[in-house]
Amino acid sequence: MGGTMPGRLVLAATPIGNLGDTTQRLIEAFASFDEIWCEDTRVTRKLLTALDISKPLRAFHEHSDRGVMNTIANKLDKGLSLLYVSDAGMPAVSDPGFELVRIAREAQAEVDVLPGPSAVLTALVLSGAPCHEFAFMGFFPERNQPKLLKRLSDMGMTSIFFESPRRIVRTLTFLHERIPNQVVAVCREMTKLHQQVVVGTPEEVLLKLKVLKGEMVLVIWPMSEVISSLSAEDYYGQLLDDGLSPKQALKQTSLKYSINKRELYKQFNTK
Repeated sequence: MGGTMPGRLVLAATPIGNLGDTTQRLIEAFASFDEIWCEDTRVTRKLLTALDISKPLRAFHEHSDRGVMNTIANKLDKGLSLLYVSDAGMPAVSDPGFELVRIAREAQAEVDVLPGPSAVLTALVLSGAPCHEFAFMGFFPERNQPKLLKRLSDMGMTSIFFESPRRIVRTLTFLHERIPNQVVAVCREMTKLHQQVVVGTPEEVLLKLKVLKGEMVLVIWPMSEVISSLSAEDYYGQLLDDGLSPKQALKQTSLKYSINKRELYKQFNTK
């Protein structure tokens, strides 16, 4: 590196809805860093415009190729200071910001964080769910949902998911069918004018959630067990996913649901 000072990467949190949550440190960083990298230049441009700051932007996101990563590594190797922000909230939480940290470490660059708004933590506190242990699980999955419930039951802690308005009804309906007495919360449009927090059973939340717009976070209270809400077929499939042979899974399903193995076999193979 020939005496060049090490570069610096700083990941900074941005508002999740309310511009008033912009920190003074973030404003100063926008104005002073050599380059600003962001998840989506269009989104960050709006934020900079609102703050009356004009700076060029470079994009780094989940589809960025190796060439972009090499460019960032080279800039850090030359001693530049780079600021990275996501569209909203804390970078590296459900976005590829962690890749930048890895690149910076490999380049022996300094890494720092400017803390600030976080949709995950805001929803957790707003919901009133137990906070002593919790897990952020990304977006609620569209597949293998029964298996997820078993995992949540095994974990025994509060779980937090991002969810989209177009899928929230389907997700809550699934939860109502499988864990009808479980306490959940949906936090919508957090920090904005029309912020809404709905807490109750999945069915109660469904009934109260009248507006299906805006960013949503789903919080599920700790689960002691998955009520035998799994159908025999889903339970059988879960056992197969866990590595049991079809014969072993059939036997265990038969014992759990008190259904003759021959009847189960016929049921599973006539669909």
